Amino acid sequence: MDDTGAVNVSDYLSVFLVFVLTFLTLYLATRRRSGVPPGPQCWPCVGNLPSLVGADTLGIINKLRGKYGDVFGLYIGSELTVVVNGYDAIHDALVKRGSSFMFRPNNYFTRNQDLKGGVIFEDGKVWKVKRTYLMNSIRDLCYTNSGLVLDRLINCELQGITEYLDSLQEPQCLRQILSLSFANVMFSIIHGRRAGYDNERFNWYLKTIDQAFKDFSNNQVKCYCFPFLRYLPGDLLREKWSHDTNEILHNYFDEMCKPEFETYEDGRHSCLVDYLLQADSPCAREDIWKLLHELMAAGSETSATTLNWLILLLVMNPEKQETLHQKITEVLGNEEPSVRDKGRIPYVEAAILETLRIGSNVPLAMPHSVNKDVHFHGYLIPEGATILPNLASVHFDPAIFTSPQEFKPERFLRQDESGVTIFTPCEKVVPFSLGQRSCLGESLARIELFMYVVTLIQRYKFEQPKDSSPPSLQGVFGITHRPQDYKVIVVRRNAPTRA
Repeated sequence: MDDTGAVNVSDYLSVFLVFVLTFLTLYLATRRRSGVPPGPQCWPCVGNLPSLVGADTLGIINKLRGKYGDVFGLYIGSELTVVVNGYDAIHDALVKRGSSFMFRPNNYFTRNQDLKGGVIFEDGKVWKVKRTYLMNSIRDLCYTNSGLVLDRLINCELQGITEYLDSLQEPQCLRQILSLSFANVMFSIIHGRRAGYDNERFNWYLKTIDQAFKDFSNNQVKCYCFPFLRYLPGDLLREKWSHDTNEILHNYFDEMCKPEFETYEDGRHSCLVDYLLQADSPCAREDIWKLLHELMAAGSETSATTLNWLILLLVMNPEKQETLHQKITEVLGNEEPSVRDKGRIPYVEAAILETLRIGSNVPLAMPHSVNKDVHFHGYLIPEGATILPNLASVHFDPAIFTSPQEFKPERFLRQDESGVTIFTPCEKVVPFSLGQRSCLGESLARIELFMYVVTLIQRYKFEQPKDSSPPSLQGVFGITHRPQDYKVIVVRRNAPTRA
């Protein structure tokens, strides 16, 4: 409007243009690409993050599955993540079409060179060669002579944790000591010696990777939603912090590996570092620390979390705990277990498998991706999209497992023709994922869990403290899915005798 009160058409035109531009910007920012899996309404910048707000992430994902189906899409910022649910769809993606879904996401966050050099975030021939070499090295180191080396390493560590548990006088949360114990097993495999429980540097390292687990997801979300922050002053995406932390970790592993580096002789195979130093090793010496870091971070915490879940489930189901103790003592009495005993006590195997199902330690597996456009279950999965297999959707499927919330080891037991109870594995319990990217440490983890469970249940009874509320079965969701912290009374059993 001008000074005379007349309407100025240019003012209306400016307002109209601002409105149109705002509308188009919002439309383009919230529009789902044609043909991609369905999902909630997107919001500018953050995509579908508002749809994931809540304490029960797995419950939210399950509700989205109920609304959108086994294959649905979520935008984290501008990055499309396709969540694949149910055994059939996951098996189809990771096994039947594994060559298409075997890649890791290739975006700004994962292109960070600090993540390269190990095996988890590698692709192609480099990944295959490293993975094969690492698996063969662990097999040669741990399983020769009927697993005697692994027997020695694990039983040595079991002696350490039982001494600690024997000293307890009050109810205690066991999460940290379990993590420390399994981390010592992995440290022994890597270095040929224990770190111990009082090693300040080792304890510092475990606290650092625990924090790194928490920061990883947060930093990833910020990179996806607010990529422009990297151009602003300050370390808003914590990129410098991440780089500096990796330098510190590099120095830590150089310090821990110094004895092996300085004394290595060609052909020596006393620990995993020796294998990685061999002339035929595909891992460059300057990258060895990254591989060891991945093994320590992934190879100890998941097993510790499984045992943490099992103790919780046994506390809540004392009759199952007594059955487990009875079955162990019938076979082994007070003898320490060995790798060769695995398979002799079907109830132990069943209890561990049932715990892996209920605990679902890595419920969304590690992210996969496709390196070209793929049509899957009627939808377009565009090149570069992140794929999240929802393993928990299989483990709690009532069509597969009757009363899936209940702890029932018996579901994996049956009697053979002669009336002997035998363990029956189930291909639809997939805690280590499926396909070419499945966990390379699965065999090691299963053996560790067997020997820990047998030893601890032989020796102790775990009870809920009096006048305390029952522990919750709703886990804490992150990269891993662990129980909420709870305290138990550790009761020393009388030394059992062989039946």
